[in-house]
Amino acid sequence: MEKPSAEPEYLSGFGNHFESEALPGALTRGQNSPLKCPYSLYAEQISGTSFTAPRKLNQRSWLYRIKPSVTHEPFHARVPRHERLVSEFNQTTSSATPTQLRWKPVNIPDSGSSTDFIDGLYTVCGSGSSFIRHGYAIHMYAANKSMDGCALCNADGDFLIVPQKGRLSITTECGKLQVSPGEMVVLPQGFRFSVNLPDGPSRGYVAEIFGAHFQLPDLGPIGANGLAAARDFLVPTAWFEENYQPGYTIVQKFGGELFTAKQDFSPFNVVAWHGNYAPYKYDLGKFCPFNTVLCDHGDPSVNTVLTAPSDKPGVALLDFVIFPPRWSVAEHTFRPPYYHRNCMSEFMGLIYGVYEAKADGFLPGGASLHSCMTPHGPDTTTYEATIACGDNSEPFRIGGTLAFMFESYLIPRICPWALESPDLDKNYYQCWIGLRPHFSPHNGVEENGALTISVTGSLTMMKLMTEFSSCFVVLFSATSYALKKHD
Repeated sequence: MEKPSAEPEYLSGFGNHFESEALPGALTRGQNSPLKCPYSLYAEQISGTSFTAPRKLNQRSWLYRIKPSVTHEPFHARVPRHERLVSEFNQTTSSATPTQLRWKPVNIPDSGSSTDFIDGLYTVCGSGSSFIRHGYAIHMYAANKSMDGCALCNADGDFLIVPQKGRLSITTECGKLQVSPGEMVVLPQGFRFSVNLPDGPSRGYVAEIFGAHFQLPDLGPIGANGLAAARDFLVPTAWFEENYQPGYTIVQKFGGELFTAKQDFSPFNVVAWHGNYAPYKYDLGKFCPFNTVLCDHGDPSVNTVLTAPSDKPGVALLDFVIFPPRWSVAEHTFRPPYYHRNCMSEFMGLIYGVYEAKADGFLPGGASLHSCMTPHGPDTTTYEATIACGDNSEPFRIGGTLAFMFESYLIPRICPWALESPDLDKNYYQCWIGLRPHFSPHNGVEENGALTISVTGSLTMMKLMTEFSSCFVVLFSATSYALKKHD
């Protein structure tokens, strides 16, 4: 285990045009690529969108570095080949199934084997293709070793990483980020990065999107404030190393395959940079959730942290949604999430605690997948416990838990090792089998705490009408008195 590192310095904001320099005066002024840059640095642009993308969507940064990133030997296929990374989802690489799926937490490699972030990363499911620049992949990782003498560059898409156990100390070309469980980090397409494990073994979840970038969701009627605030997103400040490192390896993820190239210097040699295309992190504990304050259970989309939109308005290529600690106060309402069939597909993970809709079996570090139109909802234990409370439930705080969801309108295909995994819970379906019918046509119907009406008893109906009339008279008299007093 490495010594805990101090928290790096950050810039704050989302989508801002940032600038940072590790040495005073290292940034160029008045132009991006002068004949000679300060400190004789090389100017290099990294483009996250096409040159002609609309200005409000255009993303790029200028990096001022000791040596340009092109200074490396040719790429070759990595040996041994990584067998469990997929970016092309078809009948050859993956399978389709409408069955509800759940996985137990994956075991972290023991001390007898050394597994870094690259080798510990594996694909669970996904849709589309990195080659056609449309789709996504959902991965998980389990590692016990820091990346040493190498850096990873993802040419396929953006990584959104959610650590569940153990901090990640990530060095990027823009600087350093320290990411703890309860936080998330986005590493945009094309940036080179290295992952160290200051706490030792680590595991977590990764969403990868092809051909798009994450953005903050529109707030609509919520107004100007709420959910994830732009000011709470943190971007690294410039940091560099210039030492000679013969045999340093660049690992390029390209079309779901890994390639390697050698160079004699660290890629983290950027002395200054400016732009709006950079890695960033966010503390999920700063999320400002919204919830119903009277009745019914709100849709999970109200807890969206980031979204990667599709070309269809209001439809996401991938949403990142969280279920954080919050108050539950709805009256006359089944408070856990409702039973549901969804045109979207939902992959869920649990960072810590117990998820409110699953009393048993869904564990921190585990995952579940409910694909397009696959039924899902609270398990038997949760339903029966909720119904037993009746309408006597007081407001209570849902605390000590943090779950999340990757949601997409594209139907996922499942990788064979995920379906064959010993961690796959083959008895998952049984959590609903115990749900029994409560229907009885002979009982009265009670809705929202209103008076019970039995259509089989006319005397009962007359009594209720009399009681209602009396209440109305009292209410009317009180209102008239109040109005007269006001006049």
